[in-house]
Amino acid sequence: MSIEIINSFFASVQDFGRKGYRSLGVPVAGAMDQLSAAYANTLVGNRSNEALIEVIGGSFSFKILKESLIAVTGADADLIVNDTKARTWKALFVNEGSVIEIRLKQRGLVNYISFAGGIDVPSLMQSKSTYYRGGFGGFHGRLLKNGDVLPLKTTDVHSVLDEVAGKRPTKDVLERIPDRDEILNLRATKGIHVDLFSEDFNRIFQFIYTVGSSCDRMGYRLEGQCIEKARILGRVITTAVDRGYVQLPPDGKPIVLMADSQTTGGYAVILHVIREDVDRLAQCSTGHKVRFSLVDTMTAEQFTALYSSILRNPPLQEPEEEYYGELPW
Repeated sequence: MSIEIINSFFASVQDFGRKGYRSLGVPVAGAMDQLSAAYANTLVGNRSNEALIEVIGGSFSFKILKESLIAVTGADADLIVNDTKARTWKALFVNEGSVIEIRLKQRGLVNYISFAGGIDVPSLMQSKSTYYRGGFGGFHGRLLKNGDVLPLKTTDVHSVLDEVAGKRPTKDVLERIPDRDEILNLRATKGIHVDLFSEDFNRIFQFIYTVGSSCDRMGYRLEGQCIEKARILGRVITTAVDRGYVQLPPDGKPIVLMADSQTTGGYAVILHVIREDVDRLAQCSTGHKVRFSLVDTMTAEQFTALYSSILRNPPLQEPEEEYYGELPW
């Protein structure tokens, strides 16, 4: 089983990333919006952390080389199958030879495409995620390009369809992608260098920031009012950093570290954004407005525990059954 890439913008193979290797300087990588990825997999009967395709900020199309069961989640997008619109956020049976296109719309930035059984690429350090800056993981350690033939695991598509047909996430999951005009609230705990900022610390909660143009899988640079103390501090002693850490470089404008974040850094860390809100930030494009709000450690741990349990086993509801094209039996 396999697919052929027809048009690839910025797409890669991802799962939940390679954990436990940061002490060796290996970034975690993995899906930018883990909840959307988890649901994409669950909708086609996979484990929530199975390898799938992540598409950031553009259109993507591919051809099915053998009948398959797919799901598309994440950002608001038009899903086109053989020139006919289909629904996202649910399992979709597609025949051999079908051409699938995802066209990004206005709400959200990142889409996920899952396949029943998963993508059949080698696991490296317990993950199939692509870390393209390092040239390893995923499909030959790089972004997908036109003409690539991506192998899929063999599975009984008909049996899987019997189990998942018509199931969808609850309404709150479908609505979690931030609207373009929504000011996204990023809940965060105090960072490891908070004591260096004294009275300047509280100022970061008074400002509304804008997602800048210098954003990628490594980090999101925010534009807006600077924190003056950061200009005085400059660089600090290098320390371990991770996804969700908010660094303040010498210009005083926050950087939120994302999935491909480095493992150490020399900028002061003022906040740690909770896991759920980092996922939502990943869906924000240039110009989106965000603000920070402070939560205590216990509250953050409760949020994270609940979110982690959902990521492991995303709940689905059972609406009407709906198929595209011919039934597989």
